[in-house]
Amino acid sequence: MTPTGSASFRDPENAAFQADGTWYRVARDASAQALRTLRGSDLYTELVAEGALLRFDEVPAEVAVDLVRRHATDSGRPAAEGGGVFSVEALDVITYPWEWPNSLLESAALLTLDLRRRLLAIDLDLKDASAFNVQFRGMRPVFIDLGSIEAWRPNPSWNASRQFIEHFINPLAVGSGDRVTAADAWELGRHRGLRSDVARQLMPSRRRRSMSLMLLQATTRPVEKNAPAESRFSGDAQRNPELARNATLSLTKRLARQVSRLRSGQHRTTWVDYGTREHYGSDDLVRKSDFAAAFVAADPGRNALVLDVGGNDGFTAAHLVREVDARVVVMDADAGALDVLHEGMSAVAELADRVSPVLGDITNLTPASGLLEREFAAFTARVRPTAVTCQAVLHHVVITQGTPMQFAVDALASFGAPVQIEFATEEDEKSRLLLSQIPNWTGDYSTETLLTALRARFARVEVAGTTSPTRVVVNAWDLLDAT
Repeated sequence: MTPTGSASFRDPENAAFQADGTWYRVARDASAQALRTLRGSDLYTELVAEGALLRFDEVPAEVAVDLVRRHATDSGRPAAEGGGVFSVEALDVITYPWEWPNSLLESAALLTLDLRRRLLAIDLDLKDASAFNVQFRGMRPVFIDLGSIEAWRPNPSWNASRQFIEHFINPLAVGSGDRVTAADAWELGRHRGLRSDVARQLMPSRRRRSMSLMLLQATTRPVEKNAPAESRFSGDAQRNPELARNATLSLTKRLARQVSRLRSGQHRTTWVDYGTREHYGSDDLVRKSDFAAAFVAADPGRNALVLDVGGNDGFTAAHLVREVDARVVVMDADAGALDVLHEGMSAVAELADRVSPVLGDITNLTPASGLLEREFAAFTARVRPTAVTCQAVLHHVVITQGTPMQFAVDALASFGAPVQIEFATEEDEKSRLLLSQIPNWTGDYSTETLLTALRARFARVEVAGTTSPTRVVVNAWDLLDAT
């Protein structure tokens, strides 16, 4: 569910939209009945308590009439007759599969299959298996697409298995090597998953030799060559629904086993070993995290959602959670480093609930895209931080990537929140090394250039101190009007 506009206009049976600050689901008859069945079950209580499903409640009929009318205006579809409208719990951050490290895509896959298994026990099912059906609270997956839940029609297979393979198994298979990630596979698939024939060309050779994976991928051939099991075996399934249920449960378990087999080792990415931080003394590490905590604590509400740009393995994020009770999004361009973060934090409850790893480059954030640029919202529309931290990143952005300092600061300021920057000065060993690798470099990289760029965007700029003799911490807040 994107924070602006209609979030789902491809499903005529059930669509999400926002009105007056609240999210709703407008459901036609069959979809509404499926949601009522789930809402009245013990399973609903269990899933919500586990954090695996968004809370939802049906709104009174007199309220629903107006909401249906408003949704029709926004969605491009005629107003639904009958059915129902459900208010839905909102999430603070929305991310997309190409912004997830392998570990998050795997978690989303396993949640989808576990939910389907449990739904089948109360005669419900998932009509699709899109990765977009899942989001994250911290690192914990939560199923958000209530419109995917429908009454189960006896079927020994699962009509959504092809989509599950293309959205989860194929990207994870391609991303199971040591160089390419599942997020890379999603980018190659142009944000629509990855076809099996393409995946087989890109997978590590050991995956291509897997018979179980090959057989699953073979089931994704075009429908005209591989008719849905529901139509081919409908008579047998109707005569013996329990046999059909056991068969489709077996398929669900088979898919889950395949997902688990695709768990990759550590990717050989640029910053995967940054956690050693051999260039920092132990006191420097503590000092930089303390500066971040003091910055976040300086104003009530800054801890609501901190964006840690270039946060790598989450060292500072963990400190912010523990010291100032912050909710943190760690954005880093290195998927391997974020997998290290997930491995280290996902089993620690206080961190798993409050730290979200997201793949992203501050110089190339995801723009709005999809149909009419309304299907997928821009990163800055989905992540609305109350504070931004950026530690030891700008020397890579300005020197290595050749970004003018003002543009780099503008990118940080685009979130509209107070910013803290740990800046490796021109005398810093790492800055000097980067500069030495670029012959005839003519850019402007200095502390004064940084301060000038910040003062062009913020009313208040202060040098807060140093984390080492060559690294300075600068705080900036009260954003100026860009006009």
